[in-house]
Amino acid sequence: MRYLFFDIECCDGKHMCSFGYVVCDEKMKVLKKEDILINPQYPFRLARRGHEPDIKLAYPPEVFLKQPDFSFYYDKIKDLVLTSDMVLGHAVTNDVRFLNTACAQYKLGQWRYCALDTQKVFAQLTRSQNMSLEHIAEKTGVEIKYLHKSDDDAELTMSAFKSVLKKIKMTPKEIAEICPSCVSYTEGGTPKASNASSYKILKAKARALESKSGPFSGKTVCFSEHLEKKDTLKVWATLKEFCKKGGQYTNMAEKADYFVKADFICKRHKVVQNSTVMDIFQFAETVGLDFKCFAPDNLEYLRSEPSTASFKDMLKAKGGVNLKGIEEILNASKDNTPQTDNVEP
Repeated sequence: MRYLFFDIECCDGKHMCSFGYVVCDEKMKVLKKEDILINPQYPFRLARRGHEPDIKLAYPPEVFLKQPDFSFYYDKIKDLVLTSDMVLGHAVTNDVRFLNTACAQYKLGQWRYCALDTQKVFAQLTRSQNMSLEHIAEKTGVEIKYLHKSDDDAELTMSAFKSVLKKIKMTPKEIAEICPSCVSYTEGGTPKASNASSYKILKAKARALESKSGPFSGKTVCFSEHLEKKDTLKVWATLKEFCKKGGQYTNMAEKADYFVKADFICKRHKVVQNSTVMDIFQFAETVGLDFKCFAPDNLEYLRSEPSTASFKDMLKAKGGVNLKGIEEILNASKDNTPQTDNVEP
């Protein structure tokens, strides 16, 4: 298995000036690392007029302007992308768009390939408002060497993702299968995401999952349907470990030995009888997984309200006394605009 992690920096938020990458084996051991500097043939504009640049590139503009343009590196980059078993990157949809722009700029053929977005994977696991690479590295305990140097950013993405894989005990291919919305693919020069349902895929895999012998033999677990739809990766990771140790999946909450709750009382939760009830982080610890770094930063997940639960159900589950109280919580968090990597270089 050969993985390609790549990152692109731009001179103006659109035209690429570097393509950095690391090639890894299936154990995420780095086989090759390189920063390809490119003359974008466009002026460097890293800030609005009269403002300081939001970022600082690893090299001054004159270094990039002395390099060959994208057409010189086209075949090399194309070979890197198309010969890899899987392509990955942080906010990779932006980088796919930059590659397409460069191909169009020099009237070169665009490629059809898929790329797994590690930012979307971490967003699915945490629902954090801050999805910057720096924040993810901090949450996963990975040291930051130098930001906005493409090859170092690619390696940082790989290291943080490697830490995530270790915690959820899944492979990149498995993540792409269970959570296709984290995969971008090119179609007619435009990066698009799959519209396949993670929930339906999870249900099919859960029914087919075989139980082995272990400490949970004869025990069953049921998850809140909201978790199955919104926290698919955490549900699948914990369910796999549970079944690996003897447990079985059920969607009949009233008969389950364990019920993994959402942050409000859903329909399944209402029919729970003698189950041991816990949240997804407690259940992860029960089956031997460490999800501490995925704990949400704040209460933004309260807005993700499924049709099976009423606003009053959410209020009751949170111990609120009236609607005004919870509205104040939500309004206070509205000021925190979700942060993701923008298309600036």
